[in-house]
Amino acid sequence: MTEPGGGQSDTERERPPGVIHPGVAAELRSWGLWVRPLAVVVVVMGLLGVMYMAPAVDPGKHLHQFPIVVVNSDTGALQPGTDQKQYLGAQVVKGLKAGVDEQYPGKFDLDVVDRSTALTRLDNAHAYGAIFIPANFSSESFAFLGSAIGDTKVEQPVIQVMTNPGAGAVATQITTQFFLRSMAQVNEQFGQQFTAALVEQTDAAGIKVAGAGLTAMTTPIDIQASEANPLPDNAGSGLTAFYYALLLILAGFTGTMIISALIDGRLGFAPIELGPMYELRRRVPISRLGTLVVKWWAIFVVSLIVSGLFVLTSVLVDMYAPNKMALWMFGVLVIIGVGIIANAILSIFGSAGLLINLIFFVVLGLPTSGGTVPLEAVPGFFRGLAVGEPLHQAFVGARSILYFDANIDAGLGTAIAMFVLFTVIGLIFGPIACVVYDRRGLIRRPPQATEEPEVPAQV
Repeated sequence: MTEPGGGQSDTERERPPGVIHPGVAAELRSWGLWVRPLAVVVVVMGLLGVMYMAPAVDPGKHLHQFPIVVVNSDTGALQPGTDQKQYLGAQVVKGLKAGVDEQYPGKFDLDVVDRSTALTRLDNAHAYGAIFIPANFSSESFAFLGSAIGDTKVEQPVIQVMTNPGAGAVATQITTQFFLRSMAQVNEQFGQQFTAALVEQTDAAGIKVAGAGLTAMTTPIDIQASEANPLPDNAGSGLTAFYYALLLILAGFTGTMIISALIDGRLGFAPIELGPMYELRRRVPISRLGTLVVKWWAIFVVSLIVSGLFVLTSVLVDMYAPNKMALWMFGVLVIIGVGIIANAILSIFGSAGLLINLIFFVVLGLPTSGGTVPLEAVPGFFRGLAVGEPLHQAFVGARSILYFDANIDAGLGTAIAMFVLFTVIGLIFGPIACVVYDRRGLIRRPPQATEEPEVPAQV
């Protein structure tokens, strides 16, 4: 910068070594120089700590309506020695629900449905586990009871429980623990009933039962565990969907920041620094709206390339990804949606948009994603935020493509709709703000006089 007479300004004249310019010294003593950045960092990091730690510390404490389906296909059987038909499966369901209501009030949602509905919910990730009581449960139970005093060996009555590993590792862990505790309690209750019935029958007949027979009656039900949607080893125990979704969000978010900085530097709105090299190009007379459109086109091209790069990476690392074309298309949509709305936020709020984007996409995104801890196991505040958080929508979409055969009802349909909505919001509000700023003469330029025209050309 030069003074009108052509000489150097006072701020640029060389000063003796070790002598600090009065303006620099005054600025270094200013509270604003130190307090503002420190305050922003402390607030953001404090928010980051609370948001990340609160949902992960004790998921069981925050359980709310964790979805488990129960299928009771038991057709009943005549109780031995009587003409009364008993439905032991219904008794299991009644005891199970009573135990859950007593021990876990409001934490688990046990919904009794038919088998077809249960399998559909498992396939759509709308249920994290299932309990299946077979049609012959009552008849097999009575037969097993009778075998304790006879010579014929009869298999135990069976109840099958299923986890849903595609729903996530923590969801599977919670479901498994629930089955271990609840089904053990059911088995114990039935064991007490079977033992009492056996003693009553043998006493009436004057028969003495061996200790092995009584022991077998203490846990009469054979609980068989399996997986509804088993995942291969290269699915990361159900975590690859989360990490893939995180990659897509970071590609849109950080890609936007990089593109914005480089384009602003190229157009002369911000300096370009490479190591010790510093360049401030002559400002190009382009409007805010024109700049925004240029950045949007850049993020569109980036989305096509980077989404393909991520799919290629999944192939190179042998990640389980049976629907690669759907994965690429969904990745393009996510990166475009994030990039468009992130650029719109930058255009509306300027440098403050960096902080807003960081909070929206990262700080609030990870704890509400549902990718590590299911939303039914986080505080209600996070469940409310999740609906509008891009990372959660990216996760359920990627999970549907990777684990549930790109099932629209498994979250993919909602995810697509939400990212289209994000795109539309950015396309509407970004240009509106830019046009308003441009028409009011709020041009992106330094406060000093420049040689550029006062009113930039509109693009």
